[in-house]
Amino acid sequence: MAKQRRPTTRAAASKSGAGPKRQAAAAGAVKRAADRRRSRKAAAPVVKIREAYARAVGLYEKGLKAMQRRHFDTAATAFSQLLERFPEERELLDRARLYLKVCERESGPAEKAPRTMDERLLAATLALNRRDVEGALALLRSAAASHPGDDYIQYMLALGHALSNDADSAAKHLRRAIELNPENRLQARQEPDFDAIRRARPFLDAIAVK
Repeated sequence: MAKQRRPTTRAAASKSGAGPKRQAAAAGAVKRAADRRRSRKAAAPVVKIREAYARAVGLYEKGLKAMQRRHFDTAATAFSQLLERFPEERELLDRARLYLKVCERESGPAEKAPRTMDERLLAATLALNRRDVEGALALLRSAAASHPGDDYIQYMLALGHALSNDADSAAKHLRRAIELNPENRLQARQEPDFDAIRRARPFLDAIAVK
């Protein structure tokens, strides 16, 4: 009768170590898969935020172009959609609200001379839209005299001088607007009314990041 053989020490060690190795490899694969899932989940909100901002800017630019062509109904629709769909894009909302009022005023009957600060800003915006640059600048200078620290007034003054091809004066007011509110730098880079001086050295220096 043949005797039953006992497993050798090497074979036993090999079998005893195989299980933990496979378990460790499996655990590592699971961890890597989990890390990849977390990475994808973290990247998704960032992509959505960028896409939302791009759509918001698209509506804003659509409204501006329609205003320049005096298509106020089209412009009003674009600004209204921006306000409704993208309430988190605060840097665009204030101007969108003002431009929406411009569209409403332009479509309505003529009104009395502006008295309050808001009325002067609105009238200046309407004047710039009509390319009545001198009238707009007169209103804005009056507003700036009483509110020298208002970045929007400084920005509008820069626009007015840009439309007059006065790059030096435009850059001076734009630098001040950016000092008061750095978000005006990005706005100026996208503003079509600066196109006349966009390659001028004073303008480039004003929007440069220091």
